[in-house]
Amino acid sequence: MKHKNKPRLLLVTFILAVIAILAVVLAPRLVSQSKVVQTLQSSVKDKEVAELLATMSKNPNKESQEYKEARQKFCLLTARPVKEREKAIANIREFLGMPDIPVEFICSRFVGKPDDSGTDYNNPASEYYEAALFSFNIDPKSNYIIEVGEAERRWGTKEDGTRWFENMPEYDYSGRYGTVEEVKKIAEKFLTDHKGIFGIDITKMTYEFEGTKPGNFFLKWKAVDTNGKTKELVSITITNGGQIIVYDNDTYDLAKN
Repeated sequence: MKHKNKPRLLLVTFILAVIAILAVVLAPRLVSQSKVVQTLQSSVKDKEVAELLATMSKNPNKESQEYKEARQKFCLLTARPVKEREKAIANIREFLGMPDIPVEFICSRFVGKPDDSGTDYNNPASEYYEAALFSFNIDPKSNYIIEVGEAERRWGTKEDGTRWFENMPEYDYSGRYGTVEEVKKIAEKFLTDHKGIFGIDITKMTYEFEGTKPGNFFLKWKAVDTNGKTKELVSITITNGGQIIVYDNDTYDLAKN
């Protein structure tokens, strides 16, 4: 029986050896071809980006249809892949407490300058989205929410001289909370329960009350280094209904200084 199986064993060994040799010979070629394809794709993308930037530069009127169409194409072309942006969208929905709310990707800003106005269009430094008439600034490296505020609204003047504005977000001014301590507890619970979408831990930061205006309370948390320099800073605006309507994590800007 051993002698009968020997030829079969030799054949299997020979086939495996051939496969191993082919792998050694072909693998570098396949890698090289893959790199060539990626380079060509990048080259095509860079050319298209340059053409879109030129179109916008020639027609800087942001309200013109030509500018808007070029801008939209530019933003989508330079965006991260949709799959990579799914977590950012999930974080936005969690912040709003609306799991099915449509979230629109607006555009990115890019690495290259301290204010994220660089031209490395393959390396986004921040991303902007809109949902429920709020605007969201996202860190593409972590998908954390950096800023939340009211989305930009268009406005104009009617024939009678009065102004018109686009719709505002829905704000909760129900007055359920009347004191600073009450809204502070609500804010702390929200920021702690949802710290996974912010990337912060306010339990390691110092709380400060900044003031109030009718219906709104302004709170912040910060942490300092051994030299007393602020290294983390988070500010929010919360309504008397317990709704956080402004969130600003200045830690990202502090890290650039």
